Order: sequence, then C-alpha cells, then structure tokens
Amino acid sequence: MPSFRAQLPVHDVRPGHRPPEVLGAARDAVPGFAHCDDVRLDLPRGVPIVTVRFSIRPGSGKDEDARARACGDEIRNRLEAVAVVSPPRMHRRRGGGWLALLR
Repeated sequence: MPSFRAQLPVHDVRPGHRPPEVLGAARDAVPGFAHCDDVRLDLPRGVPIVTVRFSIRPGSGKDEDARARACGDEIRNRLEAVAVVSPPRMHRRRGGGWLALLR
C-alpha cells in the first residue's frame, strides 16, 4: 500500500487543550479512507512538528497523490480544533526515502 506522511508545525495549543492532546488528535484526524501507521512529535530547532504517517489503497499515481493531499488537508482541519498548525508538508515513500509531494 502506498505510504505517505504529513508534517505539520505546531505553533500553539488552543485554549482549553493541553499539549499531550495534540498527538491523539492527530491520530484521530486521519480520515476513514486512510490507515494511520504512526504519529510522532519531533522538535527540530525547538519547533514542534507532528508527523502523521499513513497509507492508502493503491490506485494510479496521480490519484494516490491527490488522495494523500486530501488526507493531509483533513488532518490539518481536524487538528486545528486543538492546536494552531501550519499547512502540512506532504511526502510519499519511494524505496528507502521520502519524496516531497508538490501541489
């Protein structure tokens, strides 16, 4: 199954929410047409970045990429309920590396 990841910088947690909620919200934000493989938080240069790795059903390459982008948008929209995040940087797994998906 094609594997993708969405990376979303987190700028703040919304009032009434706590930082530990962000990872659970990110996991729950993956839409039903995708499978959540992993969620993690990294702090490169002190900026929290949530990475959501997910897989989708195979299809044509362009269709897969479009569905992955839709998944990233949905993750951002749902994650916005608990945190202030930037648009996702999307990547697709190719062999042993990750290639950026351009819009």
